[in-house]
Amino acid sequence: MSSLAAQLAQHASLNSAILVDRSRRKPTSSYLFTDKEADQHDLESIYSLAVNAFIQLSSISPSLRSYEDGLFSDQAKVTDRTLLSTEAKDEIDEAIGKFLALLGPHLMEASAGRVVEWLVRRFRFVGRFIS
Repeated sequence: MSSLAAQLAQHASLNSAILVDRSRRKPTSSYLFTDKEADQHDLESIYSLAVNAFIQLSSISPSLRSYEDGLFSDQAKVTDRTLLSTEAKDEIDEAIGKFLALLGPHLMEASAGRVVEWLVRRFRFVGRFIS
């Protein structure tokens, strides 16, 4: 085993212990769920809820459809905002900001909460748009 491989293996085992020990992990940010409940929902289930909610909302407000590719596509599902360039993060931030402005009139609907939950989980935007 090379030196780099040995170092990576050592760090992987240290990090896995932290991930397994939920008491040492930072709670999952959530719009809909308490910290304990949020930990029980994986990203795939949140995505499914959000896509169905997005379809419902976009049937009421067709202007939302223009955000489907950027925020609710299969590509968005695998996008890790923390690994993007500053320019790409700014583009996502701008898209989320515009989307939230259109979503505003529908915030009292359950579907809107599911959509916001997806944005919180996938794009980690908490605090950025809330003042």
